[in-house]
Amino acid sequence: MKRWMLAAGAASVLSLAIAVPANAQGLKQKVVGAWTLDVGSEIFADGKKVVPWEAGSLLLDPTGHFSFFVIGKDRPKGNGDPRVPVSPIVAYYGTYTVNEADNTLSYKVERASNPTFDGVLRGQKISFKGDVMVTTASEVKTPQGTITPVNEWKRAK
Repeated sequence: MKRWMLAAGAASVLSLAIAVPANAQGLKQKVVGAWTLDVGSEIFADGKKVVPWEAGSLLLDPTGHFSFFVIGKDRPKGNGDPRVPVSPIVAYYGTYTVNEADNTLSYKVERASNPTFDGVLRGQKISFKGDVMVTTASEVKTPQGTITPVNEWKRAK
């Protein structure tokens, strides 16, 4: 009798797992993984959009750690020292949390390529266009004005 009840219970759980469509997964399950920058843009307060970023990577691991970098277009040649970055580049790493209700990620930056981001909390609104994840970040004050970074990411292969 106990075996039959255990088998029936397992079958019920299995049927529930099969009945849940793949697109019903939560935000954390959707975002976890390795992503490659497809389009890296910035929107200024007046609505002007620029696309200064050529390449980038976003890694979101299942334990809540992340790393992020974007590298600018038209970079000058380096000085030969691979330890000295040639700008523009934005890079940081730390931990993240997911807010399913708001479709947001919050990055707690541990260290960054620019010390002004060290220790900062960066908000990211998440949306999807098919297989592309779009992150719309909290505003950043720059010498050229306040910008809103908007990046489109493809899952890395």
